[in-house]
Parts: sequence; C-alpha cells; structure tokens
Amino acid sequence: MNKQLLYILSAFSFFIFVIVSCEKDYEPAETTTPPVPPPVSFIEEFDTVANLARKGWVIQNNSDPYGPFAWRQGKFEMGGKLGSEVVGFPAYSAVYNQNEFISVDLNAGKDASLISCWLITPPMPLKNGDEISFYTRSHGDFVDRMQVWGNFTNESSNVGKAATDVGDFTTLLLDINEGMVDTDYPFIWTKYTLIMSGIATSNTKHRIAFRYYVPNGGPGGANGDMVGIDVFEYKSK
Repeated sequence: MNKQLLYILSAFSFFIFVIVSCEKDYEPAETTTPPVPPPVSFIEEFDTVANLARKGWVIQNNSDPYGPFAWRQGKFEMGGKLGSEVVGFPAYSAVYNQNEFISVDLNAGKDASLISCWLITPPMPLKNGDEISFYTRSHGDFVDRMQVWGNFTNESSNVGKAATDVGDFTTLLLDINEGMVDTDYPFIWTKYTLIMSGIATSNTKHRIAFRYYVPNGGPGGANGDMVGIDVFEYKSK
C-alpha cells in the first residue's frame, strides 16, 4: 500500500471518529419536572411589630389632627395613675408574653379628632376565592370602629393623606361597628373570615388594609378606646 493511499484512509478514519464524537456531545439532556413553587399562604402573629416593615407591612396615620402613636405593639400591663390598674388586654395567641398582638388606640388622634389610622398588608397574589381571617377585639370602655379595605387594582399602599381619603383602597370588605354603638365592637377576641371576590385580574398582587376609623375620637373626643388584631392569616386557594 503506497503512502498516498495510507494517508487517505487515515484521514477518512479520523473524520468518522470526529462525527461520532460530535454526535455523542449533542445527545439531548434528560427532562425533569420543574419543582412546585412554595405556597404563598402565610400567618402573621404580630409578636414583634417592629419587624413588620421588613416584611412589607405599612403603617400610616392620617388622623386629623394626628396624635403621637399609630398601630403599635399590643399592650397588657399594670399601670394607670395609681400604677395598679390593668392597661390593655392580653393577646389571643402568645408564646413569650401577652403583648404579642398589634393594637391602636385613641392616641392615634390629638385632642378631639377624626381618627384614621391604617395598617396595610404586604402585596399578596389575591384572587377570587382566596381567604383572609383575623382576630380582633376592643378594650370596650368607649366606642370603637374598624374597617377592612381592599386594593384590587394594583399593589400600592396609597391611602391618600387626608383623614377621609382611601387612595387606591376602594373596596370596602368589612365595617365593624359602622353605626358607632357601644356594644357592637366585640369585647372578646372574635374571628372574622373574608372570602375574596370582585378581583378582575389574578396576575397582579394586591393589598388589604385595616383602618381604625373613629369620628370624634382622640383624648379629647367622646369616642375611641383601643382595638387589637391577632393571628392574621392569608389562605391562597
């Protein structure tokens, strides 16, 4: 066999080897089922109100005139003028102490005021059929009132700036003691459950807001005492 023929055969063998090698390099990868995303449902116990902003919660006091305090850590302690009076009430659910809830009181206003103090949830992928629930109660000495509003348009926390504004929260879901009656806000922890409806789109996150709304409230007004919220739960259906 001459050198020229040997060279041709060697080159042809190398070409076949390269083709086979390339075919092996481009074998399709095995397909795998993508992981299931974690559930978006959550529970907020309000054990540390100072951490709420980090979780996406928003607190805004639009009271007119507004006072020194807004939504804050729950209060259950001995105090008062004599130091021996029970101030506030115990949490519905507590692990370490009885202050593990969130509360707001007449000091959201100043003098006689229209109290309008907002507690706004983080953005949630709300859709029709989803469920929110929470426990609430009043101290019970004076008339209290709280509303629950939904922003089903976008995920902003805009509630305006005036005491009567609602901003993007245009859907009233619940009005506890709308008639401002002494006995119509529960004096014991009571659970409220709301089923979402009327949400036009499900591809946008939305928010829920709690509004402590008390006409003629504040230290100088006739209304307003203290309300609390505990164990807020969002269930995605």
